[in-house]
Amino acid sequence: MDTQIPVPEDDEISLLDLATALGEEKQTLLGIPALTTLVAMVYALTLTPIYTAKTIILPPQQQQSGASAALASLGALAAAGIKSPDEMYVAFFKSQTLQDDLIARLKLKDYFESETQDGARKALEGAAKISSDKKSGLMTIEVDDKDPVFAARLANAHVEALSRLMGRLAVTEAQQRRAFFELQIKKTQEALTMADSSFRTLSAQGGLPITEVLAQVSVTASATLRGQIAAKEVELSALRQFATAQNPEMQRIASELSALRGQLAKMEEGGGRVRPVSNEGRAAVVALRDVKTQQAILEVLVKQYEMARVDEAREGPLLQQIDIAQAPERKSKPKRAQIVLLAGVAGLFLGVLIAFIRRAIRKAGANPESAGQMAALKAAWTTGWPSLGRR
Repeated sequence: MDTQIPVPEDDEISLLDLATALGEEKQTLLGIPALTTLVAMVYALTLTPIYTAKTIILPPQQQQSGASAALASLGALAAAGIKSPDEMYVAFFKSQTLQDDLIARLKLKDYFESETQDGARKALEGAAKISSDKKSGLMTIEVDDKDPVFAARLANAHVEALSRLMGRLAVTEAQQRRAFFELQIKKTQEALTMADSSFRTLSAQGGLPITEVLAQVSVTASATLRGQIAAKEVELSALRQFATAQNPEMQRIASELSALRGQLAKMEEGGGRVRPVSNEGRAAVVALRDVKTQQAILEVLVKQYEMARVDEAREGPLLQQIDIAQAPERKSKPKRAQIVLLAGVAGLFLGVLIAFIRRAIRKAGANPESAGQMAALKAAWTTGWPSLGRR
């Protein structure tokens, strides 16, 4: 008895079957892409043209004298995770102070039709894009708007607002330093007057001529060193008000202060202390040392005060605008051709998917076994729902 082995049917779908299936659903295959393309064309034509104005700036790379402390000493920014100057300037652009300045000067609440200040800030942040190139150090400000002239105006206004903010920071720091040194100069002048008066009184009482006391070279040198040390301490105290311990200027002054203290210790150990014959003479020498110390302190303070006055008179750190934003002649978006093309491609994929689904449903209906399954599926989803009129 011969046993025939059944040959399994080939379940693979050939390209011919695919072409046949698509041909049977050619209306769906072509109709859906045509519909999506038409809708995309109408939608793209209704979109408002947007223009992009761009300006390129070069932030300050190195600040001059005291103005450098205004930005370099912003330790709070470093603590917040800002590790480079580019990130710092981007943070400046996104600060509420700068944004509120732009909103007030350009009346952006009315322009963006915003009832709240926060809404105007969000609209401004959405319209402006700030980016930086770490290799070149340049920053780019791009502003999108339906009005090309206003887009250019807003882009340039960002640069002006940043200049005002940086200038205010620098001037404020210089004002504080100037006031600090003014107070220190006043105290030092009073101390110098008292030390000089005491020196002259003690010299007269001891019968020691002033010229003889001044001849004590080692005392003069020691007093000068003491004055320099005191001046450096005052300078370091002033810098601590604006800079962190990691500031290079603070580290430099601390190193110089340590060297001066070591030099003074060696001088006094090597016989820098002069011992006059009389107690009055010894007191006069000490008084001379106080005078020299106060003179050295006053000299340094006056220099620092003049530097603070010069910094205060400046407009702030130099911000260079390489490319001034101009009103763009062509729109940047929407890209209507790209929208229509993407809609057509998406419609084609959707049409193919629907075509295969329709063909599968039609074949299932023609097969008795599949038809029963389809009927059961339909019944499972259409029966058993509560009546809307039933309470």
